[in-house]
Formats: sequence, structure tokens, C-alpha cells
Amino acid sequence: MGAHLGPYPMNIQRAVPPAIVLGGCQNALSVARNLTRQGIEVVALNYPYEAVRFSRFARYIRLEGDASPAAWEQYLLSDESQRLRGSVLLPCSDEAVSIVVNNHEALSRKFLLEETDPETRRELLDKFATYQHARNAGIPTVGYSLVRTRDQLDKAASVLGFPLIMKPLYSPDRLLVKFKTAFIADSDELIRRFSAAAEAGVGVVLMEYIPGGDDRLCSYFTYLDERGNPLVHFTKRVKRRYPLESGDGTYHVTDWIPEAADLGLRFFRHLNFRGLGNIEFKWDERDRTLKVIEVNARFTASDCLLTKSGVNLALITYNKITHRPQLPVLGFKKSLVLCRPIEDALAAWSLRKAGRLRLSEWLAELGRVDLLPFFEWRDPMPAVAVLSRRIWRLGDTLFSSNSSAA
Repeated sequence: MGAHLGPYPMNIQRAVPPAIVLGGCQNALSVARNLTRQGIEVVALNYPYEAVRFSRFARYIRLEGDASPAAWEQYLLSDESQRLRGSVLLPCSDEAVSIVVNNHEALSRKFLLEETDPETRRELLDKFATYQHARNAGIPTVGYSLVRTRDQLDKAASVLGFPLIMKPLYSPDRLLVKFKTAFIADSDELIRRFSAAAEAGVGVVLMEYIPGGDDRLCSYFTYLDERGNPLVHFTKRVKRRYPLESGDGTYHVTDWIPEAADLGLRFFRHLNFRGLGNIEFKWDERDRTLKVIEVNARFTASDCLLTKSGVNLALITYNKITHRPQLPVLGFKKSLVLCRPIEDALAAWSLRKAGRLRLSEWLAELGRVDLLPFFEWRDPMPAVAVLSRRIWRLGDTLFSSNSSAA
């Protein structure tokens, strides 16, 4: 297949096992930076356009062809990756997690893997199984329904009502349907989305929509050790997402939310879970409860915010995998803000048009930002690469639109 490890400018010795950061976006960049600063060699296996490729804190593995998840999988299972034998393998995307759980036995003979049971991790990629586990654990959930046929679609829509939330049943299938979460306003959009998913052979889960803005979202992060004891208790709030109601977070704030921590820990202990876990909730004013929205058994997009607050999840995970001493890190700095400024501006504009946010309020909130996900003075090229790619894509979209109009 052909692979090449790029130059590595950092002066690092292999006194400890290297780490392979597999897949991911801004979380992959955060993990690479956090581990390299601790004297750990980091290599990245990813798409050629992702920010981590341009970081001075990681060596990028260049693969021939499209460098897709299928190519990552082939490389890891091939003899070409023998040079990295004994490395710690850290998946940073759902596709990467899927590669690990589908090839757990073979990969465990070559690399050091997280202690989480692979079948448990697989179930957490399945949205329907995840919500079933939450319900069995006594965690509040929204109404939800697994949909594979048109009859099931019509029945679920009549029970749940509009608007709805649609998600691919199996998280990695978002690449096939081109969405991770879709806000469904009416039956026409429901049929269009479902038809596209059915054509791609992808099952979907319909979820009841919880009224209220994205500022009702919060998350809990933990790492459960081999005895099921939490090494981390971290919670945060989301202020905005883009697109509204369905996109990724654009403005995050660290805050202690006891109810989210209690429910999150109960969920993971119910699964007898070990390792790194994240669970997202939304506050429902109708019955005044937090309800499960999402669960991840991997690093998330806000990883750099956890690090800034004093919780280095990458190092904690690495230490546990390599059996190095690791004390609990149960406290963190509150009121720190992570912002993706371009996406947050788009979210703020959408809220302003809807009469839900004033420009002066948004500008004041920007003044409280503590960090950006891609930019660091010591490592500026990832931010430059991300911005350049967005400008190029915008120009390509405008050119295509003008060509169509002509």
C-alpha cells in the first residue's frame, strides 16, 4: 500500500511507547499536543487535510490513495505498521473506534489498546442500543424509535410528532448519509432524509425533540479505572452550536453540574464501563430533567478545554494504558471558554435573525474566550491550514453557484 512517516522536528527519545492518534479533527490535534508536551512521541493517521497533519507536535503518516478510514485500517493490520509495534493506539473518531472494535484481537497483538471492553464500545456506536442502556440504567431519555422501513417511519413520526431529530443508527454511517444529527421540521424533510438513508443502506433512529435552545446542553466526562472508580469528574455547558439544534458546539463553558455528573457516572457504571467516557444531556423544562442526547467512548472536540481546565485526558488515558501511575484529577477550573469563532459567528447570526441574541451580547461573550481549538502561538500552522481550506471551499462553492447561474 505504501506509507511514509513525515519529518518530526521535536527532540523526543523513545523512552516510553509512542502514541498513534487515529482519526479525529480538533480532538486529534489536542491529543497530539498534550502528549508531545509530556515527552511522548506522537504519530497521526488521518485524512491529509486534517489540522493534526500540519502540527509540529505530530508526525503524519502519509498513505497512498485516498487516506480514508479503510486505508487506515489496512495500514494498521499490514506489515508496514510493524515499525510502530508496541505503540499506544488512541482512536479519536467514531470511524477510528469502529476500526479498533472490529479488529480488536489482531490490533491488540501489535498495539496497546484502551481497557474498555470492545463489545461495550461497539454498542455505544449504536444509537438505539445506547438509549436502551440509558433507559435500563434509570437515566431519563427522550422518546426514540429505530426505523428501517417506511411503515416504521410513519408510525414513529405519528407517535413522536414534529419537529424530530434523526441520527444514523450506527455512528460511523454518518459518512454515508452526510449528517451526524438532522433537525427534521416536517414530513417532507423526514421522507427526503429517510429515503436517502435507505438508499445508502443505513438505518436511522428518530428522537423526540426537546424544546429550547442549545444553551440547555451539558456534558459529563470521566475515566473509570479497572475497579470502576472515576479518575475524572468534569462537566461543561454548551452556549451555541452550528447549525442550530443539530451541529457541533461552537461556544463551550466549563461549569460544575452535579446532576450531569451523577447521571453520567450511573450510566457508565451500569455498563461496567472502563476507560474514557463522555455523555451529553439536554435540560427538558417540561419535566425538569436532564435527558441523554449522545454518548462517546473517545476524545471529543472540546478536549483542549478540558486540558486548559487542568484535566489532561490524553495523558490520563496514556498512563492507564501503559500502566504508569495516575492519581485521580477530580477538580478543574470553572468558567473557562472554548470558542470556534467562524462557526460561532454563523450561530450568532442565526440567533440574531430569530431575535434570540443581540450583537452586543455576542461581542461581550467573545471577550471572555480563553482558547481556540486550532490556534496556538507555538503551533500556528494547523489554524492556517484549517482557515485556508475553509476559504478554498467557500470560493469553490461561490464559483459553482455562479457557473450554475450562468
